[in-house]
Amino acid sequence: MTATPSHRPGHRSLAVTAAVAIILALAWSGVLDRPSEAYLDAALLGAGAIYATARAINGLVSVLQGTEFSIPMLSFTIGEFLDPVNDLVERFSAMMMVALGSLALQKVLLTLVTDRLFNALLTVVGLAAAAACAGGPAALRRGLLLAFTVLAAARLALVLATLAAGWTDQLFLAADEEARHAQLQDFRGELEQVGRRAGVSLEDDPGEPAGGLGDRLRGVGELRPQLAALGERVDAFASNLITLLAALMLKTVLLPLLFLYALLRLGRRVFAK
Repeated sequence: MTATPSHRPGHRSLAVTAAVAIILALAWSGVLDRPSEAYLDAALLGAGAIYATARAINGLVSVLQGTEFSIPMLSFTIGEFLDPVNDLVERFSAMMMVALGSLALQKVLLTLVTDRLFNALLTVVGLAAAAACAGGPAALRRGLLLAFTVLAAARLALVLATLAAGWTDQLFLAADEEARHAQLQDFRGELEQVGRRAGVSLEDDPGEPAGGLGDRLRGVGELRPQLAALGERVDAFASNLITLLAALMLKTVLLPLLFLYALLRLGRRVFAK
């Protein structure tokens, strides 16, 4: 009856020492840091490429909206087929800045908590907490354990949340995101073709000016069906863009916050015991 209480301090000290050793080993080895950093770098590149494609589409639509194609007895504005696209792409680009900002913030925070100075601070506090649990005033022990818990949560929770978001992305979102980005690039290519046929000067592909009446008549014959096809694709383009934005916001903002919250709650329960 009296032996069990006498062993509790020793068991507690052993448990704290083991926890400190495991956490410090993970922190200094970088075994979790490298894949999380690689995922954030790849996510930033991927999101940046999607943003660049969206801005290119926005620029092409803006140029084409002000282009009028006319011949005797016939005149039409190219942009009238693309009016629904411009506003949607601008809103998409604005939300993409949020996604890119979230990824950049995660990258900065990850750099801070994986720095050697942070690891050194974690080590000092962890060793002091382990020593205090082996024998020291209760107030000091509680304070050091609390400090170590906060530092350990800051050190590991972000890394683990990033890894969890990355694994979820690779399993469920990455393939569909690549396919939808490819559709955006196809739509951009079609807009560039329309600009070339209309003789519009584009920044990355200056078009040749329209020639005589025969060339303009031939241009109208080729351009009208292509514009009609683009107009029919606007609904599909809008659906693709909205779905892509939802997936990007999920993986760059919602998933990291969700996993971070779950890990912090789990860590709080474990250390409370």
